[in-house]
Amino acid sequence: MLYNRKNLKLFLTLVILSLLAFSCSELEEQTFTQPNTENFYQNESDAISALNAAYARLKSGNGYYRQQFLPTLFASSDQGLSTYLYKEFKIGSVTSTNQSLINLWKEIFIGIREANNVIAKVPAINMDENLRNRIVGEAKFLRALHYFNLVRGFGEVPLRTMPVESGEDEGLPLSSIVDIYDVIIDDLIFASENCWARNESGLELGRATNTAAHALLAKVYTRIASCKRTAEQGNEGNSLYLAFPESYQTYYQYAKEQCDAALNGSGYALKTNLTDWVSIFDADNGNNEEMLFDIQGSSLSGQGTAVSNLFSPRNAGLAGSGFGGNNKLKPIFINNRIDKYDNRFQFSIIREYETATRFFNLNQWSTGYVPSDENGNTFGTLWQVWTAKYIDTEATTEYTSRQNWHVIRLADVHLMRAEAMAEISGNPADANENVNILRNRVEMENMDYTGMPFDIFREQILRERAVELYMEGHRFFDLTRFGYYDEYCRLIYGDIEGARQPEDYFWPIPITETSTNSQID
Repeated sequence: MLYNRKNLKLFLTLVILSLLAFSCSELEEQTFTQPNTENFYQNESDAISALNAAYARLKSGNGYYRQQFLPTLFASSDQGLSTYLYKEFKIGSVTSTNQSLINLWKEIFIGIREANNVIAKVPAINMDENLRNRIVGEAKFLRALHYFNLVRGFGEVPLRTMPVESGEDEGLPLSSIVDIYDVIIDDLIFASENCWARNESGLELGRATNTAAHALLAKVYTRIASCKRTAEQGNEGNSLYLAFPESYQTYYQYAKEQCDAALNGSGYALKTNLTDWVSIFDADNGNNEEMLFDIQGSSLSGQGTAVSNLFSPRNAGLAGSGFGGNNKLKPIFINNRIDKYDNRFQFSIIREYETATRFFNLNQWSTGYVPSDENGNTFGTLWQVWTAKYIDTEATTEYTSRQNWHVIRLADVHLMRAEAMAEISGNPADANENVNILRNRVEMENMDYTGMPFDIFREQILRERAVELYMEGHRFFDLTRFGYYDEYCRLIYGDIEGARQPEDYFWPIPITETSTNSQID
């Protein structure tokens, strides 16, 4: 049972957050072990070290952003092919014994524990007030991110916001999603008011900023708004969202306000041409101005993530050695759910690669590769497409990718704002400006949603989100909040494996929790 310890011990081992600096400094590697929180949190150095350890929990184990969370999200969506290890997610039959969920649950709650300790202990330290508030703000950002991932993935979960004291043996019951979102919203409001700006002196790249907090809060409100809308329209998978007291248009208004705040933040900007846009996915261009919050990659052994291996072909010199080559786009997704001639797709996929025995060239329809040998002999078609977003030719092992995992990008803010403005006014044309800002920067023609029926407009917004953000961990959550989960998965996987029931909108709570927590039925 999570947090159920008679003697609370805190073992904080800081994993370096290896960052690429532009004009800012980098986080420095430190390692420490703190056996008892009562003897820690004495000074500014302790506060910073504890916060850094909370960041490290994002990728300290394989269950979360270091590895398994990424293919779990991909396999839960309609985008394509994954390894057999994630078959339960692909066919919509996820069980409480699934090891990926067990690992994810454990590591998210460990991250929450670390954040809770910072939030509770740091305010009592005698130190610079501005820095102290920033540290607490960043910890609250991390806790909000953890709980946002939990409530989107599992629905109702235990809600713990204070450190566990010695002798506390009882687990916690499930909290309503309204109560969980209230904590998330409060945390992100505090973070938006106290985290520093990206270009503020003394802030290392890779930390949560006030802009990142506004953007994540916009994402929170957007989910509440869209899930409540679809629930009111009869989607049972989102029925828990009917408990939110205000209208879905009101939550869209809150989302727009947070989008406005994020777009007015300093230090971030969209690229202005296609060539520069392509470069935002370069392995040596992490934390660039389009990325609002990233999970940090690293070429140092054991301190990176497996993202390059997970999303790149094996043995092609595009990722590290070892496992990998698992997650690919299916042609039916490419042909039906995005505009495959959009430059954001054409310039972010691998067009050719080679292994020791074969050359692979993208076919004329951008739906697969034609293998050939050194003599030019071809061998049918491999019906799958790789993304080029996570290539790192310098990675040497599974976990030495310099590629960051992009939690939220500036483009996502524009797409949320487009959606919110149209939903608030009831006029799809109000989405034109923000959608076209993104299209113009990659040299695509403008879209005009004027006069479009709203059900068609929503499908078109989802297409824009798909082509901009594919394979970045958003698709599963987009399908559920739009209420298209069953329909879209059936197209890709068929009426048997693609069928999604209301209960499939959330993953089951792992058996490791339900079997040891007497507060959960």
